[in-house]
Amino acid sequence: MTANYRRSTEPLSPHLLLSMALGQSSAPDADGPIALLPWRVRRDGFGYSRLRRYPGQDRGPQDPPMDEATPRLTVADVMTRDVVSVSAATPVSEIAGALASKRISAVPVVSTDGALVGIVSESDLMRRTEIGTQRRPSWWRKVLADMEAEAADYIRTHGRKARHVMTPRVVTATEDMVLADIADLMEKQRLKRLPVLRGSHLVGIVSRSDLVRALARYRAPLFADPPTDGTMLRDLMDRVKALTPSHCLINISVHRGNADIAGVVDTATEREAILVAAENTPGIRSIQDRMILRCRSTS
Repeated sequence: MTANYRRSTEPLSPHLLLSMALGQSSAPDADGPIALLPWRVRRDGFGYSRLRRYPGQDRGPQDPPMDEATPRLTVADVMTRDVVSVSAATPVSEIAGALASKRISAVPVVSTDGALVGIVSESDLMRRTEIGTQRRPSWWRKVLADMEAEAADYIRTHGRKARHVMTPRVVTATEDMVLADIADLMEKQRLKRLPVLRGSHLVGIVSRSDLVRALARYRAPLFADPPTDGTMLRDLMDRVKALTPSHCLINISVHRGNADIAGVVDTATEREAILVAAENTPGIRSIQDRMILRCRSTS
């Protein structure tokens, strides 16, 4: 269920902000006087580092955060098992045809016993003499000639077999790796896909598109018993506490699945992150945004 939220234009008084910082009531009595707190108390209040706690809010080991209940997907859950592969002797023209017809961006190169020996990707076929995309010779390359580099470049642009154009050093994955590690590896190495090995043998391939398909299949878990307001409040406050050091200036209440979030944040991005955290809290149906940006001195 997607939560709806609206931004309130109701102003937050200094007394209300200080009360939230100190963990006092969310609003003063409408008919009572507003007492100004001593400066030392107000100063300590804005530096208060603990979240406001409610009766029964202490979390024990039997009450883990809801995110911990989310199953951790592994490579085996999302990888493509029917992999198009080639041998080291496969002609480059056939490899190009397979990439185009299968609409894939790379093919692993395997030996006769199924061991991975390399990979040929679209980038390996970009510089080819057949289509006139080989690197043009320049005067400085002639002056600083590296015969080995020149020979290797010639093989990659003119070679006719997979072994001539493949990348022999391949970053690989295993079936038991979690998707978080795969995403980190792809991002760090700037890769679009990873061959999956069992020992030295190829058993599949995992790509960015596999991660996107996993996201498309994701459905939020259904609860036999809807979370109580107290459970939702604890969950959301834990999320906010992990998000921002300004959590002590954030006051949250939940009533029948409707969250009211008020307080002071440093940036609009911080406010948006808190709203996203609320939207991802199971059970929250609507959100009232009463957060304001902290005023900064320009002097």
